[in-house]
Amino acid sequence: MTSIVNCFAKLFLHLKRSKDNSAEASTEEEPVAQSTTQDVPHAPHNGHPVAAEHAGLTEVTQPPLSEAVPAIVIRKSTVDLNLSNKEAAQNLTLAIPQSDPEHDGATDTTPTKSLATPRHSRRNSGESSSSNLSRSDSGESKSGHWLKEQLEETRLESPKRAHSFIVPKDAQERLITESTIADDIQAHNGNIGEKEAADFAKKACQHARCLYATLAYIKRGADICALLNEGITDKDLPLLRKPNDRNAPLYLRCGNHVQTMTTWKPKYRENFDRFQWWMTSPVFEEGEHYYLDEKAVLPFIHLVDNEKSLGTKQGGYSEVYPVRIHPAHHNFWESTAQGNGPLVAVKQLFSSDETEFRKESTILKALGPKNHPHLIKLLATYEMGKKYHLMFPYADANLRTYWEDHPSPSFDGDTVLWSLKQMSGIAKGLQLIHDFRVTVPLSVPGAGNINIRLGKGKGLGQLKVEKGEQWFGRHGDIKPENVLWFAKDHYSPSPHHMGVLQIADFGLGRFHGRDSRSGVNPETVLSSPTYEPPECKMKLPVSRAYDIWSLGCIYLEFITWLLRGSAAIDGFADFRGRDATDTGINDDNFFTITTEEGGPKATVREQVSAWSEQLHSDKNCSQLIHDLLDLTMSELLVIESEKRSKANWLCIRFQELLKQAETNSEYCLKPVPRKPVSGRSNSAPRLEPPKADGKRNSVTFLEQEKPSFWKTQFKVHSTEIPRDLVLRNLGTPSFKAKNVGKTTTWPLPQRQQTAHG
Repeated sequence: MTSIVNCFAKLFLHLKRSKDNSAEASTEEEPVAQSTTQDVPHAPHNGHPVAAEHAGLTEVTQPPLSEAVPAIVIRKSTVDLNLSNKEAAQNLTLAIPQSDPEHDGATDTTPTKSLATPRHSRRNSGESSSSNLSRSDSGESKSGHWLKEQLEETRLESPKRAHSFIVPKDAQERLITESTIADDIQAHNGNIGEKEAADFAKKACQHARCLYATLAYIKRGADICALLNEGITDKDLPLLRKPNDRNAPLYLRCGNHVQTMTTWKPKYRENFDRFQWWMTSPVFEEGEHYYLDEKAVLPFIHLVDNEKSLGTKQGGYSEVYPVRIHPAHHNFWESTAQGNGPLVAVKQLFSSDETEFRKESTILKALGPKNHPHLIKLLATYEMGKKYHLMFPYADANLRTYWEDHPSPSFDGDTVLWSLKQMSGIAKGLQLIHDFRVTVPLSVPGAGNINIRLGKGKGLGQLKVEKGEQWFGRHGDIKPENVLWFAKDHYSPSPHHMGVLQIADFGLGRFHGRDSRSGVNPETVLSSPTYEPPECKMKLPVSRAYDIWSLGCIYLEFITWLLRGSAAIDGFADFRGRDATDTGINDDNFFTITTEEGGPKATVREQVSAWSEQLHSDKNCSQLIHDLLDLTMSELLVIESEKRSKANWLCIRFQELLKQAETNSEYCLKPVPRKPVSGRSNSAPRLEPPKADGKRNSVTFLEQEKPSFWKTQFKVHSTEIPRDLVLRNLGTPSFKAKNVGKTTTWPLPQRQQTAHG
């Protein structure tokens, strides 16, 4: 500043002595032409270039004072100089030499502030590059400031990673247009014409919008020309940077350096490396698999207040947590007007084994395009941080919680037909699974060869798959917790107002209740899965018929809920529970193993048959319910696995029932209770209507007394918390862990088992 004042002082004296020579001064008002490849930037002020203080302040073209050191020529008005002869000094000019960039100690040219008006100057957003484009180094242009501010306003902070953001794709598309890019290019590259700038802008919008957004965010938008000339587009992102080396250049995945950025200052490279992740958050497409860097910022946005209580749920093999994906970052379904679509469930597998991931994803991906309304739909998968993730629609509840949330269903046409359609739909979904031929055999370690505890003193046995069965899909863990309820069906052309039930967790084909988990000795795991078939304990090979037995168990509970409500389901489990003689565990299986000559023998547990007979005699039992009970007991809950109905035949039977129920309301609803065929039904518990306080009722019996046989053989407990919940959660009636969710079914997941002994 002192040198400039001194120059003006000398000029003032010179003007007084040479008034006659003032008329020879040049009157042109053109931007300065420099001998270097850089234009003169403007000093910023609140995001806008600084204008001259007076209208007469501009630049004129003058020869530089030195060929080695360029000069800036300034025209000053006589008002500012306070000259008496204003006419003579009207076109006065002053040349101020710039510092030599080769001697200023900086890697890049230090910019000199310009006093030119925006109308007569060119500015850009970057430093010198390998191209011969005329550019500035400051990057503080009007367009650069505006775009950076707009991008900042649209960014959203990631709920999974603090201080990380995404700039949504729709915001980028709205802000970054061909005209915006073209204006930015022309404002910073003086030797690029309008047509050439438009060509660069069009190419950037088509192939490098994220790249340009990152450049604009660090106010180097004009570098897009050099990068496009270098062949770099969005497909090359993210660019890589060697950690802990500020001077290391950015490079491509192939290892080549990005030449345009080699002359950048380290801070620009660091900023580009950081902000590129904000612009490149993935857009998930249905059915696709993504390999994501650990630095990637997932397009998840914060949940609304009433969703924040939804937590992570852990099982033996995975954990599931809810997320909401920004509507511009997926194509799973159409976004709502508010922009908040349905939640997505992200299932992270604990295992990093690719084979395990393929087992689960193969059948899910194959059946997904069928859009079966009763099979959970796999939306997309991704690998991140050496962990595999699967994405599904987030359910409103599972079947067990649905029953509990609707404790006293109305026995009317709407409810009964909906229940029948859901039972039929589950059978159809299971048929698709059973008919699917897998590419990864489900008999390899971890999926089919399973060590199980055979009983006290009997050691371990291996659960084997029947020959040929390893090539077909199976579920292996059908239970109410793995049947999900969605209030809205986003894929059905005619969704039911009561929602839809979908089979979930069917990809692995494991027999989950009997799998040996990593770090857990099956000999020490005291569990007896509620819905498993008898062949597991009989040391017989298992097949797809495993699922048919489990389905029969669920159907019997479904009918129980329909006739008597959710409390009766707990009463049924409590009623059939008994202490196993070989393990001391009180189980609620649907079968009993007895030891006879020639080896163990399995029978349907007598309490199960008694319960079925009592349902037949229920006051609301219609002919449809009779047929459902008969189908369940005679074709599904059959000890010999080969005699159980196949899934395809089961579908045919349900179609017959459904057709008759839809056309004959009396068949569906008219009560025609049967008289008990034996004395067994008198032993089954009957539940009173729910009390006003909403607590579950204790189990009572007809005539308030059980036959003496049942008194001596089985115990029925009356507790406020039904014992079957304890049994399903822990495998023993004498121990109750803290924080056990009521929707957990046997066996307790590995981590809980370990924590609670």
